[in-house]
Amino acid sequence: MNKIITFIKPIAGILAVVSLVYFFPDIFLYFAISVILFMIGRPLCEIIKKIHIKNFRLGDSVSALITMIVMFLLFSTIFLIIIPLVNKEITILSKIDTEAIVDYFEQPLKKIYDFLVQYSIIRPEEDLLKIAEDKIYSIVNWDNIKNIFGSIISKTSGFFIGLFSTIFLTFFLLREPNIVRNIFTAITPDTHVLRMNNILHDSRVMLTRYIFGLISELLCMMILIFIGLTIFGIENALIIAVIGGFMNIIPYLGPLMGGFIGVIIGIISNLGINAYDLIMPNTLEIIGVFVVANLVDNFVLQPTIYSKSVFAHPIEIFLVILMAGNIGGVLGMIIAIPSYTLIRIIAKQLLSEFKFVEMLTKNLEP
Repeated sequence: MNKIITFIKPIAGILAVVSLVYFFPDIFLYFAISVILFMIGRPLCEIIKKIHIKNFRLGDSVSALITMIVMFLLFSTIFLIIIPLVNKEITILSKIDTEAIVDYFEQPLKKIYDFLVQYSIIRPEEDLLKIAEDKIYSIVNWDNIKNIFGSIISKTSGFFIGLFSTIFLTFFLLREPNIVRNIFTAITPDTHVLRMNNILHDSRVMLTRYIFGLISELLCMMILIFIGLTIFGIENALIIAVIGGFMNIIPYLGPLMGGFIGVIIGIISNLGINAYDLIMPNTLEIIGVFVVANLVDNFVLQPTIYSKSVFAHPIEIFLVILMAGNIGGVLGMIIAIPSYTLIRIIAKQLLSEFKFVEMLTKNLEP
């Protein structure tokens, strides 16, 4: 009977976890975000727990609460910096004079039109000026902007449910850091409890190191982009830097997306102040800053941060990200490195007798 229970327990646990992910993906997402916040906040929480005045020490609940308040203040400060910048861009976008834009670009568009007709790319009866005007109007149309924000507001209730759930889970993870370990230990056969404890410990250390490494990379990229844009006197350098740096959370593809968004913001800023002659030089300057910043990222930051945080070779990381992108798209690329790290940690504990596993995990020493 005991052998049957020992056999069924891990299978039942795995099925329970898979069922949770499949049937309740929102709950799993809240829990995953809470675990990430727990890993970010735990070092601070542990420091606060050690504070004492004579024989008085702060309890687990108070330490967790103070940590949550500090994290809340930090994230609130970031939002208070970003929201006015976004609002400024929306205001600029709503005041763009589409007729003035079309008038300014009428002659260049005429030359492009003649070129396209000459080489039979478009038909002579097509009015390129009208097409361009319609496209510009559709982009900067205030009604479209209101529709976007209306859609965001309609999802606000779901957002607040997720926010409350995440805060609730994060608080209890900080207060009782052994909750996750106890859950996994409960579904682990007694003969493998020690290995499971090793897996959980190594996973926490490695993922915490990776998360802080990733945050360091994003901050470095924001600073590099901001300095570069400021040198060239680009409008709204801060919001471009924040978005461009944050997009680096998506390996390889993120910098391209960040650069594209940065160029769009730069163009909108110039259109808002009728500085049409600055559009091309500012666009080239923004592209140049992003290229230089990402060269620094690719050759200095990523090899240093990723390789040292998860103890994997840059080529290894590159191939893993490509394969994850093939399987799961952008989301796959984002979770590729932490997922691969977990797989290596598990393989080291359970499959270390295989030479291939030994080769992949030989440098894995949290």
